[in-house]
Amino acid sequence: MGNRAHVLLFTLIAPFYEVAFKSQLKSYRRLLKEHRSLLGKGIRSVLDIGCGTGALALAFSELGYEVTAVDASAAMVMIARHNLRGSGVSVVQGDFFEKLPFEDSSFDLLVASYVTHGHKREGREKFYKESRRICNKEVLIHEFFPNRNPLISTVEFFERSDYRKFVPKAFEELKEYFPVVDRRRLSSSTGWYICRCE
Repeated sequence: MGNRAHVLLFTLIAPFYEVAFKSQLKSYRRLLKEHRSLLGKGIRSVLDIGCGTGALALAFSELGYEVTAVDASAAMVMIARHNLRGSGVSVVQGDFFEKLPFEDSSFDLLVASYVTHGHKREGREKFYKESRRICNKEVLIHEFFPNRNPLISTVEFFERSDYRKFVPKAFEELKEYFPVVDRRRLSSSTGWYICRCE
């Protein structure tokens, strides 16, 4: 699926994602409480790429980080701005398929939750390169890990993602773009890839 089609899809399904905001926020709060120590030292600024409803951005903001959230879908940006009002999180519209509106090495940490598997290899390459450009310490990718969950496979089939090709080879693929990649399984179907930029 091309990126325009991908953005259109998420514009159409944005209201359904909004329903999950509170449960997503609860889950991200728990994950950060339990696993924040895996992140490097000296991280102050965070960019959430593909922020969706803003749940992950808010969870980071609540821990005192300076957070910016970006999404390619205008509908998702509108929802994130609503959910993040009063939080201090800056929300902007931008697409990593093009140059994002940030200077080189603008952020200490870049986070992306369930973003990479949604794109074909060439789209992921753009994501990795743009991530390396704007991030100076680490990239945290919250993603599906290899699993046998038929519901996830079905949903990803209908979303036309690259789930089946990306998930089994994600670790090796990421090592092509980042000097150090650490992987931590967090549940039967998900985990973190912590990619060092320096």
